[in-house]
Amino acid sequence: MILVDSNVLIDIVGADQEWRAWSDAAIERLQANGEQLVVNLIIVAEIAANFETLADLDVALDSIDIEIVPLCGDAAFAAGQAFRAYRRMHRDRNAMLSDFLIGGHARALGASLLTRDTSLYRTYFPDLTLITPETDA
Repeated sequence: MILVDSNVLIDIVGADQEWRAWSDAAIERLQANGEQLVVNLIIVAEIAANFETLADLDVALDSIDIEIVPLCGDAAFAAGQAFRAYRRMHRDRNAMLSDFLIGGHARALGASLLTRDTSLYRTYFPDLTLITPETDA
């Protein structure tokens, strides 16, 4: 089983052609070797900007025989542990993608978002109802 990173898929479906030949060849070679190619929903989120609809994204993944698999607890815990180690070296760094996933999830659920970090959400999710220290006062 091979987890395909979003940058490889963006090479294949995106407008930038610099790495497309290599990415196409790598996918073809792995499939020819009988490897199962998969992505998770985090990767789906990262490549979604390249598609108009989820159906279009699904068609693209199907056309290159890539399956979406769920992220398991072990993977999530390992990621958290790795991020903790990263933060020890880069205390001023934050993972931006998680904020986008949170905002997108709140929107999809039709939920409000309780947050102290309003800048990103107001900019990228302007229709999302935010409950913040400023709005909750």
